[in-house]
Amino acid sequence: MPLDHGRRLADILPQGRLVEVADSYTLLPQDRPDALVEHLRAFLAETG
Repeated sequence: MPLDHGRRLADILPQGRLVEVADSYTLLPQDRPDALVEHLRAFLAETG
């Protein structure tokens, strides 16, 4: 997905945010599961 599409989605969704994860590609859960869990935990802690 082009980065511009991610930015647009983050702007459209009520609690949307864009997080760029270095050294990852299309399948974040497979490429960087550690980073995915870290960002999901932070999001859930902020949004409850």
